[in-house]
Amino acid sequence: MTHNEENKTVIRIPRIYEQMYTTDKKDIVLPMGRVSGKSKNSYLFAGVRAAMKPDEDIVIARASYGSIKDSSYNEMCEVIDSISAFDGLFTYKTSPCRISRVDGGTTIYFIGVGGNKERTKGFKPLHKVGVVILEEAQELKSKEHLDQTMASLRRRFGEDCKVITIFNPPAQELHWINLWARAKQLDPDYLIIRGSWLDISPFLNDRDIKEILKIKNENKVYYDYMYMGIPSGAEGAVYPMFRKEVHLIPVNELTTRLESTRIYGCVIGADASVVRDCTCFVPIMILSNGQGLVCSPFIHDPKKDGSYGSHAIVQNFVSVWFRELINKYHLDEGKPVPILFSVDSASPDLVKACQFFFSNRAFVRPVNKGTQLQMVDTVQSSLTKNVVMILDDGNYYSTKGWEKYTNSQEWNGIHPLAFQLSMLVWDQTGTKYDPIVPNDISDAFTYGVIAWYGNTENMYWLSTLQRLRKDYYVVKRKEEN
Repeated sequence: MTHNEENKTVIRIPRIYEQMYTTDKKDIVLPMGRVSGKSKNSYLFAGVRAAMKPDEDIVIARASYGSIKDSSYNEMCEVIDSISAFDGLFTYKTSPCRISRVDGGTTIYFIGVGGNKERTKGFKPLHKVGVVILEEAQELKSKEHLDQTMASLRRRFGEDCKVITIFNPPAQELHWINLWARAKQLDPDYLIIRGSWLDISPFLNDRDIKEILKIKNENKVYYDYMYMGIPSGAEGAVYPMFRKEVHLIPVNELTTRLESTRIYGCVIGADASVVRDCTCFVPIMILSNGQGLVCSPFIHDPKKDGSYGSHAIVQNFVSVWFRELINKYHLDEGKPVPILFSVDSASPDLVKACQFFFSNRAFVRPVNKGTQLQMVDTVQSSLTKNVVMILDDGNYYSTKGWEKYTNSQEWNGIHPLAFQLSMLVWDQTGTKYDPIVPNDISDAFTYGVIAWYGNTENMYWLSTLQRLRKDYYVVKRKEEN
């Protein structure tokens, strides 16, 4: 990697990484797949800065400190050992992990920044920080965690501090880190370097290249995600069959995209808040052909709008939304359309509140939940068969009244249910959702789906209703608040 020419140390780097040394931009983002050299070359950059500016410190951070010693720390040690000019210049410590110049110059700190967002506030380096490398940034829970980390570290920055953010783009296109990087692409203060193993192929051995090409031939989608850094939407996804272009229906395309818009029933799935999660009600209009159409949901976020008990939420807010939903879709005109509330059985308070306020108009029952895998299987089946669609009318209801989700950064301006269905991934066991992705809206949706489509007898009920009813209700082409 290095050699001396007339007392000068020469370091070979792939051409794509040269701009890290020549740019005057202070924020550098490397969203790349595996075997792209992004970590190694970032550490090389840090090593060069340690040699050229010994009066600055370096920070290498990742979400989990527990994994630093076996990953970031060891790799940084290898980089320093590979640079002949550094012989005998650094000492290595592991409690905590730290690499320091023996002359009292640069110290390279290794810190964990995930979990507690206050963790970096007490960080006090010996010198001003000249380089920050944030590795595996996709492991942070949210953009807020990233912002909190940078806000704390910026107080320690030197005048020309370089911040290098490294991550493997998650398979989910709407993952917050993918959206963040896409936005920074337009920010003139950021340098975005997108590369792949092809850019460092002269540095790879033949065996690595052979294995990568095998995967390309066997599974192109996986190859694009794994090695090219292209979100595929399928790797680890709970609902890889969900596609916005298919399942999300604009209001002006409603009558052309659906075989029927006659409403014969309404199933409302409800999921209660657990301190920080949202309380959600997701209505599914059951159409005469058996299809379901998700309409404007009720979403209460206690982190933004304050905490309420189940009784107060239902009495003061859900009741208003429910009455407006009935009026909006004419569910009480002529013969009233049957309505079923399928409420999370783990929230008995919410079940009782719904029974108290809605039993005079709707059936209310706790959902008969199976395992998470069984419930997901029912939802997957309904999405695969295009049985359930989502009306993209731009609105949801909260404790503040009607709001536009098209203005929401949290859901990237799309329907909140569509956002969560696109984002949900399995945890490492493959039996539960990864908790890093919110699932409260999708859970409410799931309870509605399994209450209706998980019961085959409902199809017979629908057939009977079609024969007996002479009146029907049509979803309007243009929705009004």
